[in-house]
Amino acid sequence: MRARRGVAAAVLLLGGLLAGCQVAVPGTAGVSAADQQTADRRAEQRAAVDAALDALGKAPALALKSTVKDASGNPAEQQFRVTRGGTAVGALPLEGRVVQVTAAGGGFYLRADADYWKAHAIDEGTQFGTSWVRSLGSELPFDPAARFAPAALADALRKALPGLDRLSEPVKAKLPDGTEVYQLGGAPSVLRVTAAKPHRVVSFAPVLLDPQAGPKYGAEFRVDALSGDALKAFHTDVDAAVGGLGQPFEGLVQASAVVTNDSLDCKDFVGSCTTTVDVSTSVVGSPASGEKSVVHINLSVEVSAESLGAQTCTTAADAEPYATVKMSCTVKFKLPNRTASYQVLSKPNATAEVRAAIDVNAVKQKVATEFAGLGG
Repeated sequence: MRARRGVAAAVLLLGGLLAGCQVAVPGTAGVSAADQQTADRRAEQRAAVDAALDALGKAPALALKSTVKDASGNPAEQQFRVTRGGTAVGALPLEGRVVQVTAAGGGFYLRADADYWKAHAIDEGTQFGTSWVRSLGSELPFDPAARFAPAALADALRKALPGLDRLSEPVKAKLPDGTEVYQLGGAPSVLRVTAAKPHRVVSFAPVLLDPQAGPKYGAEFRVDALSGDALKAFHTDVDAAVGGLGQPFEGLVQASAVVTNDSLDCKDFVGSCTTTVDVSTSVVGSPASGEKSVVHINLSVEVSAESLGAQTCTTAADAEPYATVKMSCTVKFKLPNRTASYQVLSKPNATAEVRAAIDVNAVKQKVATEFAGLGG
């Protein structure tokens, strides 16, 4: 009986020892003070970024600024402004060049140099030149009027956050003006937001929006929300840009012209000869966004006569696509002071280009309605 009780006592003692091993010893578990401080700083950064992106997405309009080198190699600032609805005006650095953009009333217009169009196989530089061209923005890595609009930009930057290593120790930096910012990510993928309230996005790398397209837009865009007088000034500048578009080329449509029924009428003793022709047009492609367009025809006529030389006249006209228009062009020869007859030859040639038909007043009215809703 004693032996049995001794065994039982030993088992109970062993059970007690096993139970005792499960008791937590103070100081051996939980988060250290240093880790807790890091976690708190991460939470502060996360709150700052979230608040900054919320404010960005709710802004009536934004101004994006970038620094590029001009033709002389000196730094020059470019500005691109865009509303919540995608109305935009300004310049963007693209592939070492500066591209002008105007987006208003549902239309999208680009202006670049001849080398830019030639590089994109859109025009050989003989037609567009430095004129405005209506398009869909498909020539660019992405449509800036849509992608840089406040809500779209905020959404795109929010989607880029997981790739900016937000679990590391938050990095703070000071801008040249003394503003303290959180700096997320590393070159070339950097996002900066102010550390102090009210939090706002200070700058971002375009590569955050699209890894393939980003580098083409340069290294960084600085961001400012627009309101009050700045918003009103933006409205004024959009109106001026729309008024300065003129008759832009259609970037997605090509036209051809055929001369038929040419006739020549020369006035005796006067020396004037008038060539009259019919010009038929045809087009390939569709205007951007289905907007109305016109075919602009340039007619050049070389009129020559033996011993009198050659004279050239030019004229222009607008026509509907697939229409035929009658055009006339007159030259005048200096006749010698004697009676003679001359055989006169006329060689007409016509070229056609498709131009955007813009109702400037209607576009400005749409812009005014939009800015009135934004407070500008």
